[in-house]
This record gives sequence, structure tokens and C-alpha cells, in this order.
Amino acid sequence: MKKVLLIFFTLTMAFAYDNDIFYNSKDFDELKKSIYLSSFEDKLKLQILSNLFAGREKQAKEYYEFYKILKTKYENKQKIVENIIYIPKGKYSIVVSKKRQKLSIFTNENGIIKEIYQENCITGKREGDKLEEGDQRTPNGIYFPTGFIPSNRLSKIYGHGAFPLNYPNIIDKKFFHKTGKGIWLHATNNDNRPPFSSNGCVVVKNNVFDYILNYINFKETPIIIVEDFSFSNADKLEKDKNSLVEFLYKWKKAWENTVKGKNLETYFNFYSDNMISTYGNKAAFVAHKKRVSKNKKWIKIFIENIYISKDGRVLNFGNIYAISFDMEYKSNNYNWKGKKVLYIIRENKKWKILAEESL
Repeated sequence: MKKVLLIFFTLTMAFAYDNDIFYNSKDFDELKKSIYLSSFEDKLKLQILSNLFAGREKQAKEYYEFYKILKTKYENKQKIVENIIYIPKGKYSIVVSKKRQKLSIFTNENGIIKEIYQENCITGKREGDKLEEGDQRTPNGIYFPTGFIPSNRLSKIYGHGAFPLNYPNIIDKKFFHKTGKGIWLHATNNDNRPPFSSNGCVVVKNNVFDYILNYINFKETPIIIVEDFSFSNADKLEKDKNSLVEFLYKWKKAWENTVKGKNLETYFNFYSDNMISTYGNKAAFVAHKKRVSKNKKWIKIFIENIYISKDGRVLNFGNIYAISFDMEYKSNNYNWKGKKVLYIIRENKKWKILAEESL
């Protein structure tokens, strides 16, 4: 921290007194090198301090959220459910084990990721991952509730309400070639309904639904459906968490630098050669971004409310991770605000984006 404060003080004093002279000096080059060589945590501290000093509270808050992710820990257990990598403080993620017919809720309580609730649930009549319409299987993957349907708009068999999920997502459609729709997390009015008796939805009793209703936010709360809980240790989860949040930070910075058709290769390097997007394959994505970048004079991206989750499925490319977040994109000719999801894999020991979509 002392090193960061020293760098910050030197920068502010230099720019306050003799910006042009200092900028061209050998000392400034050395200072830039020391910042570049500092840890990711130190860089975040410097960003927080410099933005606060300049009165840019929104930017400082953004970098502080990245910093908080680095400082978050996991509850003191030998075996920790590996699908929950990060949850914002006071928010929640849900994991469903089809094999155990269990639904668990996790939260970030004062910087500690922990399980706070577990109850019985019901999934599809047939085992395995959902593949097609009508196969009576529950899909595996990371999904988000797209809304809420109250009981007065539903048949009585759905109990107190339902949360439709965004199945099939872009990974389901493009890599697993899945079909079907209408996968919900919903209640049931039958307290004696047996396990493995749904047509593909995740079902809970009315009292359980009433309880979890308070923990679900539309287009935000990850609902991770797996064949069974799988476990890891805190060291492995923390390593993945910290490297993924640094990847997200660098991806954001790379995108902001793609103005006037410059620095595009650095940005494209964050994407897998196997990637797919709403524009098509990587070649189509690259062509689109090149066209758009020519007219960009400036880009600013704000990210907050970050969740990091691990999919229970494994592609030929490896494990799938999802980083979901609220994003505000601003530029000289286009603005956008919404929820974005990056699906990430590790290729040759480097994180790469396999797909991205907006909710």
C-alpha cells in the first residue's frame, strides 16, 4: 500500500507542477514501468485513489468493486461447492443438484462466500442433460430468471408462482445444439409430489418457494443446475476468482482502447478462435468490430454487480465459467445499458471468451 500511495503522490504532484516536462522525462518512463510491474491489486488501489482525487466517484466505485472481489474469501470448509466463484456482498446464487434433489442458496456475508440454505427440490423424470423439446429432462447450465409469474396467472399445479429461466442460452444453442423452451423454477401445490417427477422444470413446495422468493432478482441471480454438487478447496477457488476478475478488468480496458480502428488485435486476443456471438463466428465478430471501431472517437465502459459462476458441464475446450454483470457502455455515437454475460474457458493456460450475450 505504501508503494501505491507513493506512486499516486508522485503522479499528482508532477502533473500539478510541471506536467509537460515530467511527461517527457526519463523519470516518468521509470514510474510508468513500476506501475506496470506492480500487482493487479496495487493497480486497483492506484485507480481508486487517483479517481477519488480527481472527483470521479463513479469510476472509483467501479474499481473498488474489483478490489473487493480480490479480498473476498470462502467459508472454512475442506470441501466447498465449486460452482460459486463470486457473489456481490448481500446478493445470492442458487445451485441445484439433480442427483440429490437439493436446492442450495449461497451468499456473500461480510466478504465470505457461504451456503445459507438447503431444501429439497424436484427435477425431470428422466436422467441426464436436456437435449430436445419434450424429453422430460432438466437442463444443466447457468441460467437467469427472466421474470416472475404470479399464481393468479397460472394453473393451480404451479402453486404460488414461477420464475421462467433463459433456457436455452447461447451456449446451449450453439455448442450443445439444444432445443426446447419453458424451463421454470416454480412451486407446486402438492406437498407429496415425489422426486424426479417434473417435465424438466425445477420444482419446490410452496413454503420453500415463498422463502426463496426473497433471494431471487430478475436477470441477476444465477441459478446453476448440475448433475450433482462437485467440490473444490478455497485455494483453488480463490486462484480462479482472482485470475478471472483480472481478465475481466483487462478485457474492459482493451475494449475501451479500440477507438479509430486501433488496438483491435489486443482486444480480439481475449476471444477464443472457437467463439460464437450474435454476429456469428469469430471472423464475423471481428469484421463487425472493425467496422464499428472506425467511427469511435472514445469509449467508456462501467461494470458493476459482478457474479462469477462455474458451469457443471465440460466442453471439448474445457470447463465453462460465466461472468455476469451490469454494464453501461458509452461512446461518441452509441450508448447501451444492461446485463451482460461472458462465457469463458481456459485455452493453453489462458482465459478466453467462448461466447457472450445480453439478458
